[in-house]
Amino acid sequence: MHLKGLLTFIILLYVQPITVVAANFIEGQHYLTLKSPKSKQPEIREFFSFYCPHCYNQEPFMKELQNKLPSRAKFVKNHVEGMPNRNSEVEKLLTKALIIGDRMRVKDKLVDAIFKKIHVNKGDFKSADDIKQLFMSFGVSEIMYDSTASSFSVDIKYNDMKHKANTLRAQGHSSVPTLIINGKYKPITTQITSMGQYKELIYFLLKK
Repeated sequence: MHLKGLLTFIILLYVQPITVVAANFIEGQHYLTLKSPKSKQPEIREFFSFYCPHCYNQEPFMKELQNKLPSRAKFVKNHVEGMPNRNSEVEKLLTKALIIGDRMRVKDKLVDAIFKKIHVNKGDFKSADDIKQLFMSFGVSEIMYDSTASSFSVDIKYNDMKHKANTLRAQGHSSVPTLIINGKYKPITTQITSMGQYKELIYFLLKK
Protein backbone atom coordinates (compact mmCIF):
# COMPACT_ATOMS: atom_id res chain seq x y z
CA MET A 1 0.00 0.00 0.00
CA HIS A 2 1.39 3.41 -0.96
CA LEU A 3 2.09 5.95 1.78
CA LYS A 4 -0.74 8.31 0.83
CA GLY A 5 -3.28 5.50 0.60
CA LEU A 6 -2.17 3.94 3.86
CA LEU A 7 -2.33 7.23 5.74
CA THR A 8 -5.83 7.81 4.39
CA PHE A 9 -6.81 4.30 5.49
CA ILE A 10 -5.45 4.88 9.02
CA ILE A 11 -7.39 8.14 9.32
CA LEU A 12 -10.58 6.48 8.13
CA LEU A 13 -10.18 3.71 10.67
CA TYR A 14 -10.41 6.21 13.48
CA VAL A 15 -13.25 8.40 12.20
CA GLN A 16 -15.73 6.11 10.45
CA PRO A 17 -18.52 4.22 12.25
CA ILE A 18 -18.74 0.44 12.32
CA THR A 19 -20.89 -0.66 9.40
CA VAL A 20 -20.29 -4.39 9.12
CA VAL A 21 -20.95 -7.03 11.76
CA ALA A 22 -18.89 -10.20 12.14
CA ALA A 23 -21.64 -12.38 10.68
CA ASN A 24 -21.27 -10.54 7.37
CA PHE A 25 -17.52 -11.00 6.92
CA ILE A 26 -17.08 -12.71 3.56
CA GLU A 27 -14.07 -14.60 2.23
CA GLY A 28 -12.63 -12.81 -0.78
CA GLN A 29 -14.28 -9.55 0.23
CA HIS A 30 -13.09 -9.03 3.81
CA TYR A 31 -10.30 -11.59 4.06
CA LEU A 32 -8.17 -13.97 2.01
CA THR A 33 -7.40 -17.61 2.79
CA LEU A 34 -3.71 -18.32 2.19
CA LYS A 35 -2.06 -21.52 0.99
CA SER A 36 -0.35 -21.99 4.33
CA PRO A 37 -0.85 -24.45 7.19
CA LYS A 38 -3.08 -23.27 9.98
CA SER A 39 -1.29 -22.46 13.24
CA LYS A 40 -1.62 -24.89 16.14
CA GLN A 41 -3.19 -22.22 18.35
CA PRO A 42 -4.96 -18.91 17.65
CA GLU A 43 -2.39 -16.37 16.56
CA ILE A 44 -2.02 -12.86 15.23
CA ARG A 45 1.30 -12.56 13.39
CA GLU A 46 2.45 -9.09 12.39
CA PHE A 47 4.89 -9.02 9.50
CA PHE A 48 6.76 -5.75 9.89
CA SER A 49 10.10 -4.01 9.44
CA PHE A 50 11.78 -1.71 11.93
CA TYR A 51 12.58 0.52 8.94
CA CYS A 52 8.93 0.87 7.91
CA PRO A 53 7.36 4.19 9.04
CA HIS A 54 3.85 2.73 8.73
CA CYS A 55 4.84 -0.10 11.10
CA TYR A 56 6.10 2.47 13.59
CA ASN A 57 2.90 4.51 13.33
CA GLN A 58 0.73 1.44 13.87
CA GLU A 59 2.56 0.28 17.01
CA PRO A 60 -0.17 1.63 19.37
CA PHE A 61 -2.80 -0.40 17.51
CA MET A 62 -0.62 -3.54 17.57
CA LYS A 63 -0.11 -3.13 21.31
CA GLU A 64 -3.85 -2.79 21.79
CA LEU A 65 -4.45 -6.03 19.91
CA GLN A 66 -1.79 -7.75 21.99
CA ASN A 67 -3.28 -6.51 25.26
CA LYS A 68 -6.79 -7.70 24.39
CA LEU A 69 -6.12 -11.16 23.02
CA PRO A 70 -8.68 -13.89 23.71
CA SER A 71 -7.55 -16.76 25.93
CA ARG A 72 -5.02 -19.14 24.35
CA ALA A 73 -4.29 -16.70 21.52
CA LYS A 74 -0.86 -15.14 21.03
CA PHE A 75 0.57 -12.13 19.23
CA VAL A 76 3.82 -12.63 17.29
CA LYS A 77 5.98 -9.93 15.73
CA ASN A 78 7.70 -11.33 12.62
CA HIS A 79 10.49 -9.07 11.36
CA VAL A 80 10.82 -8.89 7.57
CA GLU A 81 14.12 -8.31 5.82
CA GLY A 82 14.81 -7.01 2.31
CA MET A 83 13.62 -3.41 2.66
CA PRO A 84 14.87 -1.12 -0.15
CA ASN A 85 18.30 0.47 0.34
CA ARG A 86 18.95 -1.24 3.66
CA ASN A 87 21.96 -3.23 4.82
CA SER A 88 20.93 -6.90 4.75
CA GLU A 89 23.35 -7.84 7.54
CA VAL A 90 21.92 -5.17 9.83
CA GLU A 91 18.39 -6.33 9.01
CA LYS A 92 19.43 -9.84 10.03
CA LEU A 93 20.85 -8.49 13.30
CA LEU A 94 17.56 -6.71 14.00
CA THR A 95 15.56 -9.89 13.33
CA LYS A 96 17.75 -11.80 15.75
CA ALA A 97 17.57 -8.94 18.27
CA LEU A 98 13.78 -9.28 18.30
CA ILE A 99 14.13 -13.01 19.06
CA ILE A 100 16.78 -12.44 21.74
CA GLY A 101 14.66 -9.70 23.30
CA ASP A 102 11.74 -12.10 23.57
CA ARG A 103 13.96 -14.74 25.17
CA MET A 104 15.33 -12.25 27.69
CA ARG A 105 11.93 -10.69 28.44
CA VAL A 106 12.85 -7.20 27.23
CA LYS A 107 11.09 -7.38 23.85
CA ASP A 108 8.71 -4.47 24.42
CA LYS A 109 11.53 -2.18 25.56
CA LEU A 110 13.66 -3.32 22.66
CA VAL A 111 11.00 -2.74 20.00
CA ASP A 112 10.25 0.74 21.34
CA ALA A 113 13.96 1.65 21.50
CA ILE A 114 14.74 0.44 17.96
CA PHE A 115 11.75 2.23 16.47
CA LYS A 116 12.65 5.42 18.35
CA LYS A 117 16.29 5.33 17.22
CA ILE A 118 15.31 4.91 13.56
CA HIS A 119 12.17 7.04 13.24
CA VAL A 120 12.49 9.66 15.98
CA ASN A 121 16.23 10.14 16.30
CA LYS A 122 16.87 9.36 12.60
CA GLY A 123 19.69 6.98 13.53
CA ASP A 124 20.59 3.44 12.55
CA PHE A 125 22.53 0.38 13.66
CA LYS A 126 25.84 -0.50 12.03
CA SER A 127 27.13 -3.56 13.85
CA ALA A 128 26.38 -6.41 16.25
CA ASP A 129 28.04 -4.35 18.98
CA ASP A 130 25.44 -1.59 18.50
CA ILE A 131 22.73 -4.17 19.19
CA LYS A 132 24.57 -5.55 22.22
CA GLN A 133 24.97 -2.07 23.71
CA LEU A 134 21.24 -1.53 23.41
CA PHE A 135 20.55 -4.68 25.40
CA MET A 136 23.08 -3.70 28.03
CA SER A 137 21.32 -0.34 28.41
CA PHE A 138 18.33 -2.36 29.65
CA GLY A 139 20.45 -3.95 32.37
CA VAL A 140 21.13 -7.19 30.50
CA SER A 141 24.55 -8.60 31.37
CA GLU A 142 27.07 -9.07 28.58
CA ILE A 143 27.53 -12.73 29.53
CA MET A 144 23.80 -13.45 29.38
CA TYR A 145 23.46 -11.60 26.09
CA ASP A 146 26.38 -13.42 24.45
CA SER A 147 25.07 -16.78 25.67
CA THR A 148 21.58 -16.17 24.34
CA ALA A 149 22.69 -14.58 21.05
CA SER A 150 24.90 -17.57 20.21
CA SER A 151 22.33 -20.21 21.15
CA PHE A 152 21.06 -22.73 18.62
CA SER A 153 17.45 -21.94 19.59
CA VAL A 154 17.83 -18.36 18.34
CA ASP A 155 19.09 -19.63 14.97
CA ILE A 156 16.12 -22.01 14.72
CA LYS A 157 13.66 -19.22 15.50
CA TYR A 158 15.41 -16.91 13.03
CA ASN A 159 15.13 -19.46 10.23
CA ASP A 160 11.46 -20.03 11.02
CA MET A 161 10.72 -16.30 11.02
CA LYS A 162 12.51 -15.79 7.72
CA HIS A 163 10.78 -18.83 6.19
CA LYS A 164 7.35 -17.48 7.13
CA ALA A 165 8.17 -14.08 5.61
CA ASN A 166 9.44 -15.68 2.40
CA THR A 167 6.38 -17.93 2.18
CA LEU A 168 4.10 -14.92 2.48
CA ARG A 169 6.04 -13.06 -0.22
CA ALA A 170 5.84 -16.09 -2.50
CA GLN A 171 2.05 -15.79 -2.36
CA GLY A 172 2.23 -12.18 -3.50
CA HIS A 173 1.96 -10.40 -0.15
CA SER A 174 5.06 -8.29 0.41
CA SER A 175 3.81 -5.04 1.96
CA VAL A 176 4.35 -4.22 5.63
CA PRO A 177 2.77 -4.09 8.08
CA THR A 178 0.64 -7.14 7.27
CA LEU A 179 -1.39 -9.17 9.76
CA ILE A 180 -1.89 -12.89 9.22
CA ILE A 181 -4.38 -14.61 11.49
CA ASN A 182 -3.94 -18.24 12.54
CA GLY A 183 -1.29 -18.64 9.85
CA LYS A 184 -4.08 -18.77 7.27
CA TYR A 185 -6.15 -15.59 6.97
CA LYS A 186 -5.22 -12.13 5.73
CA PRO A 187 -7.63 -9.22 6.36
CA ILE A 188 -8.49 -7.11 3.31
CA THR A 189 -8.22 -3.56 4.59
CA THR A 190 -9.76 -1.92 1.51
CA GLN A 191 -13.17 -3.05 2.75
CA ILE A 192 -12.64 -1.75 6.30
CA THR A 193 -14.09 1.62 7.31
CA SER A 194 -13.32 1.85 11.05
CA MET A 195 -10.80 0.68 13.61
CA GLY A 196 -13.61 -1.07 15.48
CA GLN A 197 -14.58 -2.99 12.36
CA TYR A 198 -10.96 -3.96 11.75
CA LYS A 199 -10.72 -5.37 15.29
CA GLU A 200 -13.99 -7.25 14.79
CA LEU A 201 -12.60 -8.84 11.64
CA ILE A 202 -9.35 -9.83 13.35
CA TYR A 203 -11.13 -11.41 16.32
CA PHE A 204 -13.58 -13.10 13.96
CA LEU A 205 -10.68 -14.69 12.07
CA LEU A 206 -9.03 -15.76 15.33
CA LYS A 207 -12.04 -18.03 15.94
CA LYS A 208 -11.82 -19.73 12.54
